[in-house]
Amino acid sequence: MESFEAVNFKKRFEGVIALKDANFKFEGSKICGLVGANGSGKTTFARICSGIIQRDEGELFIDGEEAAIDSPHDARNYGIVLAHQNLSLIPDLTVWENINLGHEKRQRAIFLDNKDAKEKSQEILNALIPGEISMDEAVVNLTPAHSQMVEIAKALSQDPRLLILDEPTAALEYFHVEQLFKKIEELKKEKISIIFISHRLWEITRICDIVFVFRNGETVGKVDFQEQPRNEKLIIPLVTGETGKMISFSKKKKVDFEKAEVLLELKNISYKGRLKNISFKMKKGEVLGIGGLHGQGQEELIMLLAGSLHATEGELYLHNKKLKIKHPKDAIKNGVYLVPGDRQQDGLFIIHSIFNNAVFPRFCLKMDSAFLNFTKLSAITDKMIERAELVPPDRKMLVKNLSGGNQQKVVFGRWLQFSPSILILNDPAKGIDIQAKEALYKIMHELGDAGTTVILYASSNEELITHCDRVLIMFEGQIVEEIVHDDICDEKLIKSSLRVGG
Repeated sequence: MESFEAVNFKKRFEGVIALKDANFKFEGSKICGLVGANGSGKTTFARICSGIIQRDEGELFIDGEEAAIDSPHDARNYGIVLAHQNLSLIPDLTVWENINLGHEKRQRAIFLDNKDAKEKSQEILNALIPGEISMDEAVVNLTPAHSQMVEIAKALSQDPRLLILDEPTAALEYFHVEQLFKKIEELKKEKISIIFISHRLWEITRICDIVFVFRNGETVGKVDFQEQPRNEKLIIPLVTGETGKMISFSKKKKVDFEKAEVLLELKNISYKGRLKNISFKMKKGEVLGIGGLHGQGQEELIMLLAGSLHATEGELYLHNKKLKIKHPKDAIKNGVYLVPGDRQQDGLFIIHSIFNNAVFPRFCLKMDSAFLNFTKLSAITDKMIERAELVPPDRKMLVKNLSGGNQQKVVFGRWLQFSPSILILNDPAKGIDIQAKEALYKIMHELGDAGTTVILYASSNEELITHCDRVLIMFEGQIVEEIVHDDICDEKLIKSSLRVGG
C-alpha cells in the first residue's frame, strides 16, 4: 500500500465515545504500531478500517484517493484485512476450512476446490508454525496459541495489502512471537503494510517502524523509530498522559512463609497423561506462580483445581482435609475461585449488565432468598465497581460495551464479595493495558495481605517476576523446578522453561 490516511475518525456507541479525533497516516510499506490503554479506541479504529463497523465522521484516503468502506467486502477490495483479537474462527470447522472461509476457490463456478484450499492453507500455516498442527484438526481442539496462528493465517490467505493485527501475540509464547515477527518482516519486504496493535511495549519497540498512540479516543502522539531511539520511555508518557510517569516492575516484598499455615496441598495429581504426579504445598497468603512454555499442563492444572477437570490419580487437601471437587460449584463452595483465561467465552455474560454479572454467582450458591433485595445487591455491585475502578462506574452498563480491561475487572471483581480462600488467575493481564493491569494486581496483593492464597499463571515472565513469592515451572505435564523469590528472574525462568542445562 503506497499510502494510508485516516482523518478525524469519530465513533459513538450508545452514548459512549469510542473515538473522538483519531488520526493515522503513513506512506510506503511500514510496520505501524498502535498503542493505548484499554478503551482508548484501538480496536474500534481497526474495526472501522476493516469495514466491520462504520465511522460516524471522518475521512479515509488510500493511495491518495478517498475510500468508501462500509463493509468487510469493501475493505477487502482495498486490500485491508483484520486478524481479530477475539477470534473469528468457527470452532467445529477444521483448520483449512477456517482459513478459506468466505473466500473459497471454486471449480467450474459450482464446486469447492478443497484440494487447492488445503494446499494453500498448509503453505501459509507452514510459514508461521511449520508442522505443528494438522489441516484436518477441528479448531475447537487447538491450543489458544495455535488458534491465534490460524486466525492470522486466515487473514494472510486473503492476500492483504494492509494487514491489521489486533493483539496477535496475547496468546503466544516467545518462540511463536519470534516466528510471527519473522513473517511480518517478510511481508514488509513484499510491500505489504502492517498495523500492529499490542500492549507489550517491548514488541512495539522491537518490530515497528512508527508508533501511534491513542488516549481516550484521540491520537495524542507518534514516535518514529527511524528518527528516534527505540525506547519505551518515549511511549509510556503518551499512553498514561502523565509526563515522566514510569511503571514500576520491582519485585514483591519478600515474605517469610515458613511458619504460615499450609492451606492447599496436592499429592501425586495426574490427569490423562497431561498431568503427571503433581505435588506441592501452598501457604496462606502466598502468591504462587505457574510458569513454563505454553501448553505444558498449566491449563489442565488450573481447570482441575477449579473443578472443570477431575484427577485420574492423586489427592487434594484443603486445611489438611481431603477435598473432592467434582464440579466448579464444589470449588466455589470451598472458597476456590477462578478468573479464567478467556474472559468473553468463560467469564462473562457478555450481553448482560455489570449488575447481572456481579450477582449471578450468588444465585447459583443460593445465598439469597427468592425475594431479592435489590438495594443490597446494588450496594454489593457498587462496592465492587469502586474497588475494581471500573470505567464507566455504571452497574447498568452492558458488559459488551466495556473495554477489554474493564471486562476483566468485572470477572475479577465479582469474586471480591466472597473473600476467597484461594484465587486462581489464568493469565489475568492478557490483552489489557498497563493501568488496568496495575489495578488488578493491586487488588490481588490486597487479598494476599488479607490471607487469600493466589495461584497465578501468566504468559509474561515480567508478571511472575514482579508478583510471585515462588514460581513452579511446568514441562510436559510435570513440575520440573521450583524458583523461590530472590532467584526469580527472566534468565532463570527462560532457562528453566526451555530445560537449558537439564
